[in-house]
Amino acid sequence: MKNLLISVSCSILLVLPQLIFGNILPPNNLHLEDSLNVLSNIDEELFNEIIDKVEKIYLPLIKETHGKSLKINRNWESSTVNASASQFWGKWTVNMFGGLARREEVTPDGFALVLCHELGHHLGGYPFTSSWAANEGQSDYFATLSCGRLIWGDSHDENAKAADLIDDFPREQCDQRYDDEKSRNLCYRLMLGGKSLADLLGALKKTEVSYENTSQEKVESTSNSHPAAQCRLDTFMAG
Repeated sequence: MKNLLISVSCSILLVLPQLIFGNILPPNNLHLEDSLNVLSNIDEELFNEIIDKVEKIYLPLIKETHGKSLKINRNWESSTVNASASQFWGKWTVNMFGGLARREEVTPDGFALVLCHELGHHLGGYPFTSSWAANEGQSDYFATLSCGRLIWGDSHDENAKAADLIDDFPREQCDQRYDDEKSRNLCYRLMLGGKSLADLLGALKKTEVSYENTSQEKVESTSNSHPAAQCRLDTFMAG
């Protein structure tokens, strides 16, 4: 059996057979702000409905295309403000937490894209952080390029609601790329979901993000760490 020396949460080194975790956020203390009684955009029923919809599509898809079983753990009562993916002994897992769903920045669509991001660690492809896990930026890209389009592609009525909510700049970006109304509405919805997550990432680092102020940072090599909030919004938009 091949053993891998890996880093978990950027600090703890473990030697385990083919095990690594992909988290959407770096380690944080946002759980200290959580309460089960807080009024949020997502309650437990909606938390489960979103996961149900994604499971209905991806469980059979992963079984058919990869021959693997996927388990999505629903940790509603946990205050953890994060989400993670892992593979162990051929079993694919995604962990979703109530602490993240209850954040005021997180909309239902933003939460769905978190789940898409974690699936992206399993399915997003190169560049990898390990023998199987797509890195953070690639998982962000997968969330809007592939997963979001798949789970919302036929939700035309819901997608149309985004047309009344989207700002002018992202609307223009979508309108320049798509000629038909249905594709534009889906693009608006993906833009809004990505902004929800970027706002959460910005809250963690106490920075603001915007559709217009794209990052101008250039890197010489691929980084597998969590990108800055603005960079992540840019990646969601690119997808």
